[in-house]
Amino acid sequence: MKRKIPIIFIVLLTLTSCDCQYHLSGVVLDKLTKKPIQDVAIGKTDSTDLENPFNRKTMTGENGDYEIYGIAGRCNEITMFFTKDGYESKKITFQNNSTDTILLQPKTKQQTSIFDFNKDFEIIDLQKSNDYPSSDTDTTVCIKWTLNKSEVKKIIKESKPISGPEWHHLFGHYPCRIHGKILQNSNEFEYSINSGAWFTVSSSDTTLIFGSFNEENNKYFLDSAWTEEEMEGNE
Repeated sequence: MKRKIPIIFIVLLTLTSCDCQYHLSGVVLDKLTKKPIQDVAIGKTDSTDLENPFNRKTMTGENGDYEIYGIAGRCNEITMFFTKDGYESKKITFQNNSTDTILLQPKTKQQTSIFDFNKDFEIIDLQKSNDYPSSDTDTTVCIKWTLNKSEVKKIIKESKPISGPEWHHLFGHYPCRIHGKILQNSNEFEYSINSGAWFTVSSSDTTLIFGSFNEENNKYFLDSAWTEEEMEGNE
């Protein structure tokens, strides 16, 4: 007489045979700064309820690194969610045993952001152009003029805000400029440094004008700010 195999045993055997182990590893970086992000929650759901035992999360380390082992019904593709306060959540489907670099986008702040030159910032882009509209169209003076990122940061930190009339009367306006992007507190700004010793920093709806009055920094420009004596001598 043949023994009947319980149906529940067959079902469990079938489910067990379909499961397989997976392994994922990599690093999570800030999309703008390319710096590692610590304590990013990685799991099979986008919920941030880390106390829920059914919502187990793996957290990235100090260097943004992660390593995940688990069991899934399908081994060829594994889907994970990456979540952290201040960043847009990201859903990614991986191949098993893959090593990946994940870039998280900082959330855009709704309030207007104004650049504060008294606070720390980072130069994330630098380019040179000779396209500033100037009465001086001779761009040969611009050939040897350039700035590196450390010089740009020094100029910005050691300058001061100026008014429209000061910008117009105290500074030269040359065709050559160094321009790019600044990152401050996850806010991105555009800057443009004219070789006449002044520059602008702009957000989506605000532009600030700054002038360099530090004599030590005159070496970084083709011209320097006029003094009151020079202004009086040209009247």
